[in-house]
Amino acid sequence: MLEGLEPVKNYRCKAKNTADSLDDKDKKIFIEALSDTDKWSDKGLSVALSQRGVNISNEAIGRHRKQLCSCYR
Repeated sequence: MLEGLEPVKNYRCKAKNTADSLDDKDKKIFIEALSDTDKWSDKGLSVALSQRGVNISNEAIGRHRKQLCSCYR
């Protein structure tokens, strides 16, 4: 029955998952903030989002910004 059991792999990064979970207006704001490294540090963006109920770590933001996440594989 369990032959060939394999772990489920999620190749999408947290930034992509977060963007996809938001309505269109908030998604646009999130993507713009994610792109604006002059205005938003990784940590600053993570904290601001957390205060609004959107949980994403500064590490996940940094990986996405540096194109080290699964979005760029």
